[in-house]
Amino acid sequence: MADITGTPLWPLSVKLQLFGDPSTESFVHLRPGISTLVGPNGSGKTRALRGIKAALLSWSRTNTPERKVHFLAAGRSSPLENFRAAISTPGHVDNDDAAVGHTAYRRQWWDFESVTGPLLTLDARPDLRLKVEARLQQLLDRSIQLSWSQQGMNVRISPVSGGSAYAANHEASGILQLVALLAAIHNDEIAALLIDEPEISLHPQHQAFLLEEMERVAGDPTEPTRKIIVIATHSATLLPLRSVKELPALMFFNSARNAPAQVPADADILNRAKLTALVARLSATHRLAMFAERVLLVEGPSDEIVTAQLARRLDLRLLARNAQILPVTGKGEFIEAAKLFRMMKKEVAILADLDALADDNTLVRSFSELPAASEVADRLGRATVTELDRDLRNALTNFIDRHSDAVRAAAARYDDWSSNDSKERAERRVTLARILTDPLSFDGVAGGDAASLCTRYRVLTDALAELGCFFLKRGAIENYYTSDEMGFGKPDHAAREAAAFETTQPPILLSQYADVVAPLTYIAPKQRVDEDLLLRPKLGAVLAAAFLSMERDSSSERLNAIARTTVGSDAEVFRLSNCSKEDLRIAVEMASPLFQRDTFPFEIGREDNLTLVVPQKLPGLSSS
Repeated sequence: MADITGTPLWPLSVKLQLFGDPSTESFVHLRPGISTLVGPNGSGKTRALRGIKAALLSWSRTNTPERKVHFLAAGRSSPLENFRAAISTPGHVDNDDAAVGHTAYRRQWWDFESVTGPLLTLDARPDLRLKVEARLQQLLDRSIQLSWSQQGMNVRISPVSGGSAYAANHEASGILQLVALLAAIHNDEIAALLIDEPEISLHPQHQAFLLEEMERVAGDPTEPTRKIIVIATHSATLLPLRSVKELPALMFFNSARNAPAQVPADADILNRAKLTALVARLSATHRLAMFAERVLLVEGPSDEIVTAQLARRLDLRLLARNAQILPVTGKGEFIEAAKLFRMMKKEVAILADLDALADDNTLVRSFSELPAASEVADRLGRATVTELDRDLRNALTNFIDRHSDAVRAAAARYDDWSSNDSKERAERRVTLARILTDPLSFDGVAGGDAASLCTRYRVLTDALAELGCFFLKRGAIENYYTSDEMGFGKPDHAAREAAAFETTQPPILLSQYADVVAPLTYIAPKQRVDEDLLLRPKLGAVLAAAFLSMERDSSSERLNAIARTTVGSDAEVFRLSNCSKEDLRIAVEMASPLFQRDTFPFEIGREDNLTLVVPQKLPGLSSS
C-alpha cells in the first residue's frame, strides 16, 4: 500500500537512539499488525517503545483528531495500588473505595500511561464498556461498575453469578489489568497501541486470551477499525509466532547500547522449508529461545530431555545465563536454525549426532564460513577449517579401506545407532565413533593408525567446538546411556535415563556425559557471584584508615567510627577491636551474619602488608 505520492506506507522505519551513543543510527521497522520487542531486562525495550511512540505521534496516519496514539507503561496499575497495599505510608492502606482520574481529564484520556486512561474511556463510552464486559463475564464471571465521587471515578466489581458488588481494592491485580488492557485493545479511537509488558499479573491462559484479542483488532491503522499494536514482553505465551512469516515482526534486543536485530521481510531464509517446519512446531517452552541470548540446538526430544536434566543436576544454570535448549528435527535443520538465530544476534551452539561429521561436510562447512573461523584456521596453518575436514575425511576413507577386516569386526561389536542407513554409511559412522572414543579397540596395526587418526580428528573437533559446533562422539545420545532397558520409545528411554541423574554423583556424570557437558558449558559458562571481590577493597580501606589514625590506647569504638567515616555504612560489615600490645594491632571480626568466613576473626599489625593479608582472608572463588 502506498500514499498518493506513490511512497509505500509500510514498513514504517523508526530511528532509535541508543543509550550513551546518540551518533549511532539504529532502526526498527513496523508493519501492520502486532510488532513485538523481546529481550532481557535493561536491554532498551522500554526506551525503544517511547521512541516508537514519538514517531507514531508525528505520523499523520496514527495521530489525528479522531484517532490517537496510546502508551500503557509497565507500572500502569499504580493509581489503584494505594488502595491495595501500603504504598505511600508505612503500614497504611487507603480504605476508601478505589478511585482514579478526575472529570477534567476525560478529554485527555490518551495522555495517561496508566489504567486511568482506559477506565475513563469505559465510563465515557457505553459501547466500549459492553464490549469489555462481554469478555469479563464469559472469562471471569465479572462485571465492572463506574461512578464519580469527589475522589475521582470509583471502580467497583460485581459478580455476575450473584453477590454484592465490591470496590476494586479487593479485586485481583490481574483482573484489573485485564479490564484496562481490553478497554485499550477494543477502543477504535486508538490507531496505535503500545503496551510495556502486557503479561504483568496475568495467568498464562489469560495471556493467551489477550493475544487472541489483540490479533482480532491489529492491522493497518488506515482502516478505522484496525490499529497497529507494539508490545514489549518477556512472555513466550504472548509471542505471536506460529508461522515463519511472522518473524519479521519480532525485534530482538540484547543491550541498550547495541542496535536491535530484526529479520528482514524479504530475507531468503524465510523461504526455507526446514525452518518453516521448525517454527510451526515451536511450543510455548521452545519459544523461550526467542527471548534467550544464547541458544543450544540439539537433535530431537531425547537429546533435549537428557541435556536439560544434566544441566540441572550439574548446576549449569541455563536460565541464569539466559540460555535455552531448542530441539530440531534431524541435522538438516541445524544450519537454517543457526542462521536464523544469528540474524537475531544470538550466540548459537549445536550438539549433533556423529553422523553429521561422518556422512558429509555440510555442517562443518557452515561453521567454517563464520567470521571467527578464519582466525581458528590460521592458528592451525590451514586456509579453512573445511580444508582440514576434507583431509581427515580422505584419511578416514583410507583407514576403512586399509583395515576393512578390523573395521567390520569393530562395527559388529558396536551399538549401531544408524541401522536404518546403508551398510557402507553405517560402518563409516561406527568406525569414526570408535576412532574418537576408543581407538585402541581396533586390533593390531589398525589400533596404532586409529590412535594417530584420533589425534588428528581431535584438532578438528576442538576447532569446531571453539566455534560452537559439538558432536556426540559415541554416535547418538543413546550411546551414552548407562541403562540398556528395552521396550520403551526414545523419549521415554531418555526420561528414564535422566531420572537416574538425581542419584548419580556429579563427577560420574561429568565423565560419562563429557561430550554433552562441553556444549552446555560453552552456551552457559558457569559464573558464580564472588562476594569477596567486593569486600576486599572495603576491608583494605577500613584497615588502612584505622592504622593511620589510631594510637596505642585508641578505643575500639573510635576505630569503628574511623572506619565508618572512611567507607561509610559499608564498614559496619566488619567489627574492629584494638588489641595492641608492644605494637599496634587490630582484631577484625565479620560483624554481618550474611558474610560469615572461616578466615575470620583474625589479627593484623600495622607493619603487616595489607595487599597480602586481605586477599588471604578474603580469597574468593578462585581458591576453591
